[in-house]
Amino acid sequence: MSIIDKVIEYSKLERKYAEELKTMAESIKHPVLRALFLSISQDSLKHSLMYEAITQLLEQTQPFITIEELRKITTTIEKHIETEIKMLEEAKKIFSTSQDPRVKLITAAIINDEINHHILLLDIKKRIAEEEALTEEKIWDMIWKESPWHGAPGG
Repeated sequence: MSIIDKVIEYSKLERKYAEELKTMAESIKHPVLRALFLSISQDSLKHSLMYEAITQLLEQTQPFITIEELRKITTTIEKHIETEIKMLEEAKKIFSTSQDPRVKLITAAIINDEINHHILLLDIKKRIAEEEALTEEKIWDMIWKESPWHGAPGG
């Protein structure tokens, strides 16, 4: 089985799990359990989408990101990182001041997610958005880098 076949299979499994968890969550009246299972269901759906993205990365040439798109992505990521840092601090306060183990469990999950989101956003910015951006420097490299004359008359 190829990696693409595996990734497609995982995407389908995650989507199936997401639907099963969502169905179960919607049948539960307890609001906290319902919210937690819906949250896990959304994570499974997110994983399915990520596996689909892997398939596209492996099967298709990706379009360049324009400078305008890169600026928008960078601005949005930086704003979101600032917000996540604030939310992480608040979740840590709730975690450290609460005596209720149920609240600790939920805030620990939130803290973990916020940390992971922070790392992921930084990596997206650096390893995907900046790498896939079509900058003037990349254009000049495409034109001249492999040229034996590097802009001089080729005679």
